Amino acid sequence: MPTLISTSPFASGYKPRTTNWTSVRLLNVYRLGLAAIFFAQSFVSPSPLLNIVDLSLYSWTSFAFLLLAMVWIVAAWIERRGFKSQVTLQIYSDTVIIILLMHACGGISSGLGMLLIISVAVSGLLTEQALAILFASLASLGLLAEHVYSAINIAGYTGTSTQVGILGASLIATAFVTHHLIMRVRSSEQLIQQRERDVALLSALNQEIIENLQAGVIVLSRNDQVRHINQAALDMLHLANIQSISLQKDCPRVLAALEAWRSNSADASSALPSEAGLDNIQISFRELQSEGQPNTLIFLNDVSSIRDSMQQAKLASLGHLTASIAHEIRNPLGAISYASELLNESEELSEADGRMIEIINQHTLRINNIIEDVLKISRSSPTVKEQVDLTTWLPGFIDDFCQSGLAEPESFELEIEADHPILLFDTGHLTQILTNLCTNAVVHGEAESPIGIRVFSTEAYPLCVEVADHGPGIDSEILDQIFEPFYTTSHQGSGLGLYICGQLCELNNAFITARANQYGGTSFIVQATSLAVLAETRADR
Repeated sequence: MPTLISTSPFASGYKPRTTNWTSVRLLNVYRLGLAAIFFAQSFVSPSPLLNIVDLSLYSWTSFAFLLLAMVWIVAAWIERRGFKSQVTLQIYSDTVIIILLMHACGGISSGLGMLLIISVAVSGLLTEQALAILFASLASLGLLAEHVYSAINIAGYTGTSTQVGILGASLIATAFVTHHLIMRVRSSEQLIQQRERDVALLSALNQEIIENLQAGVIVLSRNDQVRHINQAALDMLHLANIQSISLQKDCPRVLAALEAWRSNSADASSALPSEAGLDNIQISFRELQSEGQPNTLIFLNDVSSIRDSMQQAKLASLGHLTASIAHEIRNPLGAISYASELLNESEELSEADGRMIEIINQHTLRINNIIEDVLKISRSSPTVKEQVDLTTWLPGFIDDFCQSGLAEPESFELEIEADHPILLFDTGHLTQILTNLCTNAVVHGEAESPIGIRVFSTEAYPLCVEVADHGPGIDSEILDQIFEPFYTTSHQGSGLGLYICGQLCELNNAFITARANQYGGTSFIVQATSLAVLAETRADR
């Protein structure tokens, strides 16, 4: 599955939460506000909120409460190490002060004892269960002590032991419940963090796998926006590693293939071969649904290496076969040729017998040429591609070809129309291809007419090399057959020359075609599919 995360946000590791200073700060803010309200009531007589029985005790206790609230805020801000100590002292002080305020306001019947539930709940959230139960127990004992003291020393005291018991039981229950809830919350939090780490790890793993795939991967979101593209796809499409890539602007052929695939909705996993406009690239599509949003996966596979491997395997098999053929045929062929030469030396041969010997020599020579051509294919060395600047390479090739005596330099017309005539090709293969094509042009073309070599570009193929002659041309019905092995219209040829040209083109990610030209002759066009100029184009983006 695709992923867009290249690095994990949890790379630094998970650190379990041992303290919660944010909760302590919120508790301090709550305490400061509560203390301010209590302290303000000491200046209002009678108080609209409380029934203050002992004003002096209430005033000093509320003032101490306000002062301690400020101290705890400063302490929590400055000292960040003694978390447990600070929380313990704060809960202890809150318990004592609330019980004193409750006593100053008439005891348990004032209702201020309910504030102890908040303190115990906070202790259950921030400390261990045993400590929270200890706080609840001490608060219950404090409430009981206050009730006994008030019942003995205050006349008309209205509090009951039932109220004290209910509040004490509520405090202990709060300690149990809050601690149980916080444990479940923390367990859920740890589970969520674990899931986040797992997702981040899987995302990083997927990213690493996708980036190291030999296949190109493109992920499209809504409106065909490129959401992710790996390095293999960038290399196949000759794109620079830029932040924003648009199919319409940077990959129009991929977009055209995508639209063609969508028009054929019956085949959800169709694959378009290189003939769809992407040279040596097989492209396939998958539709994904993520949270109701359609996403499209595009897979690009460079089949040139597969073709090269198949071609090398085919040549290797052919090499073993031709080695056996050469051994089995050449020996009797040599004997036949030698015997015909001996017969030809005889003085008693008639003219008809001489003609027979001539036919034997011609056909033995033809068989030998066929064996030599087949051996050329089987002995073909591994392809070593390099950048070939046709502007300087082609004139040198013409000079070398003319030195063989087959043609004169004036017999060639060289036209270079392409802006960047830099070809990635094996120079030995290119020499063999053009030598074969130029030889055919010399043999089958008109002697008075020049041989045209033109370098041009088309929309589909950025670089094409054309060899054109002014001969009688080739019948259009057999144009598709001339590249087949052993197909020839001449008794002198082996029928393997153009086949060898086609095989050598395949080894260099190119192919050769033939067509009638405007001179009435035939043009052979080598259409290149791998260009060094694309590297320059990629750098200019």
